[in-house]
Amino acid sequence: MDLGIIGAGAAAVGLLDALAATEGTPGSITVFDGSSAVWRGRPYQPDLEAVRVNAPPALMSVRATDRAHYERWLQDRHEVARYLDEGLGQPLVPRSVYGEYLEQTAQTAIGRLRRNGWQVSVVNSRVVGFSRRGASDGRAVLHTANGGNHPVDRAVLSVGSGRPRDHYGLTGAPGYVNEPYPLAETIAGIPADARVAVVGSGLTAVDIAVALTTNNHTGPISLLSRSGVLPFVQQRPLPLAPQHLTPANGLRLAAAGVVHFHQLVELMRAELAELGQDFESFAAEIRATEEPVTRLRRQLTELDNPHQGRRLLTMAIRVLGPIVWPLLAEQDRSILRSEYFRTISSLSSPMVPRNAKIVLRLLDSGQLRLRSGLGKIEARPGAGFTVHDDAEWHADAVFNAVNPPAYTTPQETEPLVSALLASGAAESAATGGLRIEPGTRRLLVADRPDPTWHALGNLAADSLFIATNPPGLAMEAATLAHHLMA
Repeated sequence: MDLGIIGAGAAAVGLLDALAATEGTPGSITVFDGSSAVWRGRPYQPDLEAVRVNAPPALMSVRATDRAHYERWLQDRHEVARYLDEGLGQPLVPRSVYGEYLEQTAQTAIGRLRRNGWQVSVVNSRVVGFSRRGASDGRAVLHTANGGNHPVDRAVLSVGSGRPRDHYGLTGAPGYVNEPYPLAETIAGIPADARVAVVGSGLTAVDIAVALTTNNHTGPISLLSRSGVLPFVQQRPLPLAPQHLTPANGLRLAAAGVVHFHQLVELMRAELAELGQDFESFAAEIRATEEPVTRLRRQLTELDNPHQGRRLLTMAIRVLGPIVWPLLAEQDRSILRSEYFRTISSLSSPMVPRNAKIVLRLLDSGQLRLRSGLGKIEARPGAGFTVHDDAEWHADAVFNAVNPPAYTTPQETEPLVSALLASGAAESAATGGLRIEPGTRRLLVADRPDPTWHALGNLAADSLFIATNPPGLAMEAATLAHHLMA
């Protein structure tokens, strides 16, 4: 097999690691990525130490069969205690350290593959198109931006969701930062007393505020959004031994062909009843519409709350979500996407206590403000920006912290995806993304799988509408490796 992997982020690392552990006839693997951060992706480049991964090491392994893989790697190479988040009781390492893990895991997998007889190469250029070699054999030629042509039997799209989109047309304006990472570079030129506007109020916005503060920024910082909602605060982990919110029950529900949201609610209700804990108080917490700063202050006092509702729901989103989401009734999916996106996103990727405490301190001091009702932002003649929300005011710098939604085709990948659609190798799903065959991850056209193309991650239409986490990508990668080598 001649395999082409398009994209060299966490999904590609997980796939290489899984292929290196899979028995089969060796062939060739070519990885294509035109970025300067091969293996690290957008968020895990060398950066400020203050820019931390928003999850403990136990949730960050890219090896599906070994959840402790990253923890062991980390303990062998770094003084983990220095990164302890006291509120969480877990280490939260700099993003650059996790990038180092991804890079070394990829290199180790490549070394193992080569020792097993594989030819492995990395091409630092984007794939911008492809052509078929024959009408029936499924082989294709990948065309790269540097003029290369690379024949493959199979190709995997593992391109992530790409860079943020410039929704206000500010690119090129002095003081505008569309891609915030690495923050060590993007905040370096911001004067300490500058008035900074951050578009968004999620985890990336929190990263920017924390990085500015660590860099001794003294000027006002405003987080701008339509809703003005902050992420939930992550609670201290407790041992979870679910009896109802299990993959087996998810598969049982999925076997019926369609899953209804109320069935998942009943699993949660039964889980909490098993623990002797109240469901209604948990539901009220999820539905609460209290003022964001009030909620932040309250959740920081509840880091050790023994009620397992939020912890179980966070786990269920990540473990059960990928199983039941493709078969969830369309009405339920539509409601979850349109009405509960922020809540589900906040639960699946909550703010770590260390950052939450910094944000609360900044809010209490008045240096940080949450502003809702964002309308538009305009570059002013000469320098600076005019922000229109509940008032009209001036900012010296604007950071874009709105990440692309799930199913978004990265800008650099648009020529390739356009070629796939035009040639009949791919088909868009009604809800966004590309249709795929479960398990094999092959692209589907008129319900028939393409002989060449597979997809990993959020470009696949059966993925959740929130960013896929490393363990989720690792599971997809391990399943795909099995099918590729079968």
